[in-house]
Amino acid sequence: MRKARACGSLATLILASLALLFPGACNRSRPLDDADASDGAAELAYGAKVSFGQGGGSERYRESGWSKTEEKFTWTEGTVAVLKMKVPATNDSVTLKMRLAGLVKEPALPFQPVEVEINGQKTADWQVSDSSEFVAAIPHDITKKGGELTITLKIPKATSPKALGINPDPRILGICCLSFELSKD
Repeated sequence: MRKARACGSLATLILASLALLFPGACNRSRPLDDADASDGAAELAYGAKVSFGQGGGSERYRESGWSKTEEKFTWTEGTVAVLKMKVPATNDSVTLKMRLAGLVKEPALPFQPVEVEINGQKTADWQVSDSSEFVAAIPHDITKKGGELTITLKIPKATSPKALGINPDPRILGICCLSFELSKD
């Protein structure tokens, strides 16, 4: 337990150090370029893993509450972040899987609480600290008919690295997102 916690704390320290070493990489969020914009939500196939890093394609699914795409991840910015996509109809059970890490600092903020909503239905409560995979079952009444799927992440304790004394970054950040996938069970 102690070793796992030390490794997790090391991961958080590494993320904070990257932000210190490359402060320009953590610019304020920007509107998507016209080339990134689309008419409606982009389609996502079940089992397709989407990376939040550069070249990973997450921009087409990010609707609001996201900072600039960085080399390997994207931070949520503010207290709510939204992903939107179109999915095919299926009779299979579907699970949202996300690899995340929280902006944390012991003892004041040991984890970021995250409430997950799918199309307005609360589906999970996560406590995000160290980089881990988090899962939430998607209600079958949503996936059986297919269509638009909206994932809302509510991060009420999002704060700035500056307020935590980590670095001078004033952005209100909550969770560092590495990847997501909609997986058939």
